[in-house]
Amino acid sequence: MAYILSLLILVPLVGAVVAWVAGTSQQLAKLIALAFSLAETGLASFLLVGFINPSWGVLFGPPIATPPPTPGAYVPLFYMERYTWISQFGLNYIVGVDGLSIPLIWLTALLTTLALVFHWDEENRPRAFFGLFLFLEMALAGVFMALDFFLFAIFWELVLLPMFFLIGIWGGSNRRYAALKFLIFTHVGFVIMLIGIFTLYFNSAGVNNAVYGNPTNTLDMTAFLHGALRHETGGLATYLSLALQIPIFAVFLFGFIVKLPSFPFHTWLPDAHVEAPTGGSVLLAGVLLKMGGYGIFRINMGMLPEAMKDLWWVLAILGTVSMVYAAFVCLAQVDLKRLIAYSSVGHMGFVLLGASSLTVIGVQGAIFQLFNHGIITAILFMLAGSVKHATGTRDIPDLQGLAKVMPQFSLVLAIGFFASLGLPGLNSFWSEFMVFVGAYGSPNLGEMRRLIIIPLISIVVTAAYYVYTMQRILFGDVPEKLGRSHDLLPWERVSYVVLVALVFLVGFFPVPFLGMINAFTSASFPWLGGL
Repeated sequence: MAYILSLLILVPLVGAVVAWVAGTSQQLAKLIALAFSLAETGLASFLLVGFINPSWGVLFGPPIATPPPTPGAYVPLFYMERYTWISQFGLNYIVGVDGLSIPLIWLTALLTTLALVFHWDEENRPRAFFGLFLFLEMALAGVFMALDFFLFAIFWELVLLPMFFLIGIWGGSNRRYAALKFLIFTHVGFVIMLIGIFTLYFNSAGVNNAVYGNPTNTLDMTAFLHGALRHETGGLATYLSLALQIPIFAVFLFGFIVKLPSFPFHTWLPDAHVEAPTGGSVLLAGVLLKMGGYGIFRINMGMLPEAMKDLWWVLAILGTVSMVYAAFVCLAQVDLKRLIAYSSVGHMGFVLLGASSLTVIGVQGAIFQLFNHGIITAILFMLAGSVKHATGTRDIPDLQGLAKVMPQFSLVLAIGFFASLGLPGLNSFWSEFMVFVGAYGSPNLGEMRRLIIIPLISIVVTAAYYVYTMQRILFGDVPEKLGRSHDLLPWERVSYVVLVALVFLVGFFPVPFLGMINAFTSASFPWLGGL
């Protein structure tokens, strides 16, 4: 059996240690980090293509689902590895992937590699800088693969450490405040989430016995996933009661919307983005925010379906308010990076709105939005870093006429903005369109489906602030102080070429990714309604 999942954790971890210990010069540190990150991207790519087409999985074998020992429906999880870790406490090392996690694992590996390339000229403590990126990559991969709550909690918290230091050491002038705010918000969300983990543990014996024939308490996430599916499909008479699911659902949702983030727990995000180094912002918005969406689909919807059906309106309200609020706030921003940060709050609102629809197409669109937004926001934050490096400022009123002096930058900016607002032919069009179709067709709304006009307002305002920003930055006379600004640097162009190609590739050929997502939703949530 291939151990590709454990390799996806070990490769960046070993790379972080080697870069820290052996990276005695800037050149050596970045070459070591790039080599290990490329290896991770290669492994993740084998995982991705092997899942899209099992006949291509020649290196690690085709993905094979691992069913539980008892008969009945089960959630397909692939390349699973399961080992007893600390038997006295019932702790296990369990990892596995499916159509929800594989795109996010691949996105993590790709964006880490491109962020390292983007920072090719980093001279401030390069050993620690590149080592922290690899450590962050390891923790993120662990979050998306962990199928034991104890393991999940460890990786979830490990993500905070490298990002805290990346912001606090390599960030802007207000970096210490931003790093501390990031740490406090996300750590408090995790502590609240722990209440849900403990509650599940102390009420897990019956579920574990029904699924695995073992009447003991467990932190095995697969027991809850299989148990919830069997209960929803009539194969399990008793599961966690609705009265128990609702408070567990609430504490998990709190932890996830803080990470997502959703209004009103979003205030840490703009500060963190503005102060973080460009690569830190790329991974923060491109992958870290997706941890919240991943948790909602894996835990809230996958393990607590009755509570999801009962509290869908909470997600709908939070998503709608985040979309509309963030869109209007973006109109008032003068810092390009802060504008992009607030736009991320709005675009993560699509995830909550799609999940709240409880329709097949809405949920699939929300999951697809996690992937698409990761690509687009990586482009946008890299652009903010490029313009700061070239002109010395990110303030929109001070930028004018860049189409004349920075044509490559201007072309990528236009593509990134149009992709973010959901232009047909670009990747995010599909996910946003699917979310609105699902939300409008949701049986939950009934006669209130006209309320869909409220989140639709955000689409109009989003187009307005992006077009207005482009008009201010790209056109007009070039100020004298910007006349000598250089265009994109060679190593920056490498990152942009890859990401822009993905924007068009996924925009024109979304079926492979939608196929993975469809396989996940049809197997995990057969109780979804609508299209």
